Amino acid sequence: MEVLLTVLGLVALLVLLLVGIGIGRVVVVRRAHRRRVDSLLPEHAERAALFAVASDRQTQVRGIGTLLLGRDDLAFVTVVAGRDVVVPRADVTSASVGRSFMGRSPGSDLLVVTWETDGLGDAAAFQVEDPAAWRERLG
Repeated sequence: MEVLLTVLGLVALLVLLLVGIGIGRVVVVRRAHRRRVDSLLPEHAERAALFAVASDRQTQVRGIGTLLLGRDDLAFVTVVAGRDVVVPRADVTSASVGRSFMGRSPGSDLLVVTWETDGLGDAAAFQVEDPAAWRERLG
């Protein structure tokens, strides 16, 4: 019986240790995300999901993060550092609201942004709470 209690105590200690490490990791990831967002000096920012980027036809990187509009840039910063999308505001050619992008639909409205940088065009779609308000901000 004593051995069983010792094993259960060690298992409980291990679980607590793993939970603590997990919570610590979440805190570190959130702080790093906040620093990356703040570095872009946002005028407006909100939680969003990257639905797709047209030039990423093969990998179709998606993610959750923050869509922000700064003085100089429109940016999507992923929560987990990965492929952020940063577009100079001057390069944005259009912003629209659509129900699908690249042949797929999430079942809700999307903010679709197109841009041209150095003669190369691209587009991305974002899931945001109010795509029409974002379209107006970018208009």
